[in-house]
Amino acid sequence: MTKKHPKTHLQKESAGSTKLYYIMVYGLHQPSGHLSAFEIDGVEYYSEPENERGMHFKLGRVLSVGMEFYHIYDFGTSTELRLEVVGERMGTLKEKVRILARNDPPHVRCDCSEKASWVCPVCLMEKMDEDCYFCDECAKEHECGEEILLPVVNSPRCGVCGYEGGIHD
Repeated sequence: MTKKHPKTHLQKESAGSTKLYYIMVYGLHQPSGHLSAFEIDGVEYYSEPENERGMHFKLGRVLSVGMEFYHIYDFGTSTELRLEVVGERMGTLKEKVRILARNDPPHVRCDCSEKASWVCPVCLMEKMDEDCYFCDECAKEHECGEEILLPVVNSPRCGVCGYEGGIHD
């Protein structure tokens, strides 16, 4: 995905006094009530802080265009993301957050060369991304069993922690 699509929305200024940010999200390791944390400019912000900074800071105090920061989702089976502020505009908080662009779906193949529809989370962890994706036919014969397989979805959380996708995957 390119940054061109979100930038077209930057031209559409709306009235308001609140900075609204356009943030690009990148998976650091592709196999995205969990605890999570952001690291912004060397400072960590936690979803459930215990003597650490919480996530109650206004973004306008800690973000600026061009800044890169990180998000760790789920400390047990972590998905690490790199985010970049690619634009900002003034607006109102009444506006809903919306997805401006999506990454291309994963192009993973089964060992038989067919398009993979399933991923085995056990094999994903043990074999580090090798021999863990299966087409519908090969899934029936997988040694870990069909019941453990998860669908291949367009998310950094694909194959992790029982994630089966959501309305945008």
